[in-house]
Amino acid sequence: METKWRSRLSDHKYIKGKIITPMNSILGDKLALNSWTKERLPEYLWLGLILLHYGRKEGLEIGQRILYLLSRLDIDIYKPKISQITNAKEQEQREIYDIINRFVEPAVLSPLTILFRGDKYELFNKYFYVREQTVEYRLSIIREAVKEFNDPQSNTTTDLRYLIICLPLYIGKINLFEGLNGVEAIKNYSLIEHEDERMRLYRSSIRSLEGLDFEEKNDSYISYFWSELGMLTDCKPMYIEFREQISDVNLFIDDTKKVLEQLLLENKKNLLEDAKFNVLLGSTVYMTKIFEELIDKKLENSILGRHAFRTILEVYIMMKYLLMNENTNSSIFLDYQLYGVGKYKHVLLRARESSIVDENSHIEIPILNALVNEPMFEEFLDIDVRYFDTQSIKKKFEIVDEKELYEIYYEYDNNYVHGFWGAIRESSMIFCDNPLHKYHSIPDIENYQKLPSVIYDTEKVFRKHIELLASQYEFPDWYKQKYKELNYGI
Repeated sequence: METKWRSRLSDHKYIKGKIITPMNSILGDKLALNSWTKERLPEYLWLGLILLHYGRKEGLEIGQRILYLLSRLDIDIYKPKISQITNAKEQEQREIYDIINRFVEPAVLSPLTILFRGDKYELFNKYFYVREQTVEYRLSIIREAVKEFNDPQSNTTTDLRYLIICLPLYIGKINLFEGLNGVEAIKNYSLIEHEDERMRLYRSSIRSLEGLDFEEKNDSYISYFWSELGMLTDCKPMYIEFREQISDVNLFIDDTKKVLEQLLLENKKNLLEDAKFNVLLGSTVYMTKIFEELIDKKLENSILGRHAFRTILEVYIMMKYLLMNENTNSSIFLDYQLYGVGKYKHVLLRARESSIVDENSHIEIPILNALVNEPMFEEFLDIDVRYFDTQSIKKKFEIVDEKELYEIYYEYDNNYVHGFWGAIRESSMIFCDNPLHKYHSIPDIENYQKLPSVIYDTEKVFRKHIELLASQYEFPDWYKQKYKELNYGI
């Protein structure tokens, strides 16, 4: 996994329930993020069009000549922003456009007339509008340019960012002193190729200088740029196609079910009166049924597949927790049963006082009534609204030495169970490959996006649970021979 330039979790600071990045921790409220792609590129795209049309060497030469001559004009523009140029006084605009036209064919900047239309930007169109260019062609050129300069770290984008700082340098708004890395970068950047080893340092210096933009943004123009181009073009949905995972887990489940049947036959007395046996076998069957539903209903690439995995993981941790604590609490399995029945009683009492549950509901009141009164008359059954054994689920993962399962798997799939945005973005919003839409996400109404299969991880956790069960009850030899890789505790 590529982690270069990324901070580790241990580098973050934990403050009042929030985990703060090192960058935010240093800068705090002083940090004002200014996006290259979304906020600065629209202002400088005209220079980008010149670079793309003439190529790097000639494009940089032309750009530098234009910007040098602009720096000699008596105008109040310190950065080559198109919104400032097109809003300058008419005479100033004429002087600027005359300079540009000395080096650049009108057709190069003509695509911008789709934004700067003749009714409002008459002078700009007089200089740069080319009748032969269709709307589709002009859009395609702008789309290509936005895509090319979308990555703020790319070589071509750094060329554009170099041109941007030329104007304030020529005007004298940026002063560099001999000996600074930036001086060498400015002097040599346009003269050497990107393959030159020195460019590794020069590119970062150029990007740092350009990023120091303290001018107030023209939010009106930036918003107009994106909304106008966005409305003129269609979304281009893209999604990742994850396929079903090939696995022989069905055979493993079938064999395990045979073992469960044998355990039931051999422990019939326990089934009648032993809370531990009831809880362990009942929970194992519950996990098995979920696993089979996951496979039979082909849910492995679905949102519900993640719900299934998280439930199986949580039941495994609970069983491990109960076994780990039975020596200090001999009634822990019975307590666990009563805790669960109490949860049902809580619902039952509320349902009795409400009309929300009707004959079409999936909640069957008579069944709840029977289950709640199964272990004892409900008037003797207390309701515990805390965590079982007053330990949070996170603490239980830690106690049973499965902290990583919580921190990675449980936390990840919890996003799906709670419907948090990360899960929604991954499963239900797909990528739009249109640079003029700022690569936004669009709702996946047609259900194109399938998620990576959960089968592998579910089987991994299920096998850990079977090992746990095998540490309590004798498994048949044929099963041990067939699944030698499992750890049998007895």
